[in-house]
Amino acid sequence: MPEQTTTAETLTTLIKAAFDCLEPPSDDELLHPDCMDDVDILEFYGGVKWQEMTDRMIVYGYAAPTAFSPKAFQYYLPAYLIWTLRNPDSPEYASESIIQALDPGTSKEMLHDFRKSKFSLLSLEQKEAVRRFLCHFANHPDLGEDAERALLNYWSIERQ
Repeated sequence: MPEQTTTAETLTTLIKAAFDCLEPPSDDELLHPDCMDDVDILEFYGGVKWQEMTDRMIVYGYAAPTAFSPKAFQYYLPAYLIWTLRNPDSPEYASESIIQALDPGTSKEMLHDFRKSKFSLLSLEQKEAVRRFLCHFANHPDLGEDAERALLNYWSIERQ
């Protein structure tokens, strides 16, 4: 298992630095082109800034990353990552959901290309922040298995 060498506070700073320069996606850039239904992203219309997302938006919008376009995924990802760092033991599904959204699965899985497409706009700095986030949770009793799987399926340094 990867070693946990970065504190939650340090990771939060790293994530903010990697993602702060982005502009919110326009309403027509929110939904992934392969998704037919925008019910999971309704609260994001109107240019919601990731830095202003409330805990309620993240908890109740746990499924939004699965419907986001690559641009929306890139833009809103830091809010989910930081929320998970602040609430690693929350009984809410948001933590598991975002870690699972970071796992495209294996190339043999039906949704692999769809899931992987969401990472297409991430810069090297953003990918490194995600990788370190997953390493941070690799030993977590509830989130570790999903974090490990995401690392193995996409985020390990060898695969980058």
